[in-house]
Amino acid sequence: MGAYIPVCFFLIILGRYLVMRGPAGLTALENDRTPDLGEKALSWASMALTAAVGVEVHILKGDFLSSSEAYWLNILPLLWLALTLYRKDIPGDRTATNVGIWTLAPYAAYALSPKEMPGSTWLSVCLFGAAFFVGILRDIKRPA
Repeated sequence: MGAYIPVCFFLIILGRYLVMRGPAGLTALENDRTPDLGEKALSWASMALTAAVGVEVHILKGDFLSSSEAYWLNILPLLWLALTLYRKDIPGDRTATNVGIWTLAPYAAYALSPKEMPGSTWLSVCLFGAAFFVGILRDIKRPA
């Protein structure tokens, strides 16, 4: 699974480049918008969950939050996908993409630990990719 992470980052960078260079590229004002309440809540929840998983993996050495499957870590990317599908007024801009990346942050707690990544990591990456793809499609189809 770890070998696919650089490929995912490359696709994200390529997608953002194509959106910014296309005829429906985002203006600086849209790129620098402040996150709405749902995005702020999702970002803060992701930060808190990342800290909790990091403490458990590195300090407590427990297995409550960081079990071998940890399907509950997919809730945040699923919420971001639902927010992306629901919120049609501002598609995949920089702020929305940053919120999406935060939803994957709990997996970063595993990076320097001896524990393996949960088996459900692929599902979170797929949910993130789907939300990112929907945002890019909306940006490409947006009139200039």
